[in-house]
Amino acid sequence: MILPNLGRKKLTKKLRFDYFKKIYRKMEREKRKLKRTAKPPSTMGEGGPPRKRTKLCESSCKLRVAVDCSFDDLMTERDVSKLTKQVQRCYTLNRNLEQPLQLHITHLQDKTYRRLENIIQGYKNWDVHRHYNPLTDVFPTSQIVYLCAESDNVLEELRDDRVYVIGGFVDHNSHKGLAYQRAMEAGFGHARLPIDEFFTISTRKVLTVCHVFEIITHFSTGCSWSEAIRKTVPERKGLREKESDTEESEVVNADNLTGCEGVDINKEDAIASEEARSEEGLIEGSDDGAKKEACS
Repeated sequence: MILPNLGRKKLTKKLRFDYFKKIYRKMEREKRKLKRTAKPPSTMGEGGPPRKRTKLCESSCKLRVAVDCSFDDLMTERDVSKLTKQVQRCYTLNRNLEQPLQLHITHLQDKTYRRLENIIQGYKNWDVHRHYNPLTDVFPTSQIVYLCAESDNVLEELRDDRVYVIGGFVDHNSHKGLAYQRAMEAGFGHARLPIDEFFTISTRKVLTVCHVFEIITHFSTGCSWSEAIRKTVPERKGLREKESDTEESEVVNADNLTGCEGVDINKEDAIASEEARSEEGLIEGSDDGAKKEACS
């Protein structure tokens, strides 16, 4: 019996598949086995067995950070989905710390609560402090420091007797300054991260929940504020480091050393000229008098 070309191709393909099927399955089994035995780098000790994760109750770090989920009614389902992913990122960062922070999630309700419970895999097994009550029912008002980009208070240190609250809110700038407004109305302490002290940002200074939490984790583990911010803030924010005060003062002084008619003078020559005039008694009184005498 002679098979047509199409029949021969199908038969050849089937025979080839049957021949290699056992080999393919063996390779897949090996891959799955390697995947099961492989450990993520964050849990591996240096040249030894996997590092055992520290539970919150056993952690020596007592610094408290809370995510306030009381903005649930102002977010769409899509924004709630983004928020829960950011909270999940916070949990992952904290879980991988050698001494994790005391992470709290407060005011779990409605959409945020349902999404965490039903969609985020493994949420029920998270080692976090869950609270279904408002922030003020969990912590004393005097201990609360709400982190707001609009605050005039600069966060300089982290204290164990305070709880640092991050607003669990994704709004794409439709409710600008709402967290700061609520903190003021509730009488909470408030502060902002010291971003302006070290950097300039070409976009808004408002960061995501997980970025704020990551900066705090870096600072709590020994990094300086500038280093913690530099490690965390994404490039799309246009983060640029500010010049040091000494560099700025040198630039200012150099700019001020100009002739009376606006012609630039060499800095060293100008200083030498000022000293010579001072010795001859031509310069007296304040710096303003010196400038007037030089120009007369």
